[in-house]
Amino acid sequence: MKAIDIHVHHRWTKLDQRPDYALERTRSLARQSGVDKVLLLTSGTRATPEELRERNDCTLRLMESDPDFFLPAMYLCPEHGAEFIKDEAARCVEAGMVAIKQSSGETASDARLDPIARAAAEHDIPIVYHAWYKTVEIFEHESTAADIADLARRHPDTHIIMAHLTGVNRRGVQDVEDLPNVSVDTSGGWYDSEMVEYAVRHMGADRVVYGSDYPGRDYAPQVGRVLGTNLSDEDKEKILWRNAAAALKLDKGSG
Repeated sequence: MKAIDIHVHHRWTKLDQRPDYALERTRSLARQSGVDKVLLLTSGTRATPEELRERNDCTLRLMESDPDFFLPAMYLCPEHGAEFIKDEAARCVEAGMVAIKQSSGETASDARLDPIARAAAEHDIPIVYHAWYKTVEIFEHESTAADIADLARRHPDTHIIMAHLTGVNRRGVQDVEDLPNVSVDTSGGWYDSEMVEYAVRHMGADRVVYGSDYPGRDYAPQVGRVLGTNLSDEDKEKILWRNAAAALKLDKGSG
């Protein structure tokens, strides 16, 4: 059963310092585990506007190197202001980017995220947004599922893919289950197939999307947590690739 991984990080941030070995390993391990395409996520927390553009350009270069495998997501920083966000989003979408990534450095309930949510809605692309419920080692400005719910209610036309199902767990699912514009990716901590089943029971199979969080976690056990469920083959297909293909509009292009 094929898969699209909606949550894969790359570490290329400077155009003249391409980490070829790490990037090739990203691709080879994915294909070894049956992953046909990956959504590449960069980071932009505490980056200047110039640094952020360069990081987005690195992601675009990867797309250009293998457009059948690498799918590009941009990063946007709320502290850069609404005008920069609007212009950078338009530039990246025109170049072929299909999603926005927001990390642990921006609280989703902060009103400064509103221009990013508006840009996602305007271009009809999803935001893959870090979320976690923790009792220790909480990052400054880190979002919980309640913060994701707050953003989703403010922007009902924006599709948000809340990252880390087994980071937000049952509480997180309950926070967003009544919000049809929120999906959840299957990544996170322990490889728990029952949590995938729980998310499907409460949110529906159409709102659960496979993600590994590679290289922090390996592809194979993350695929296994979906294949190891008692869900129907149809629901497994939705989670592993159909939902991602729909969210990223791959059916409208060559993918």
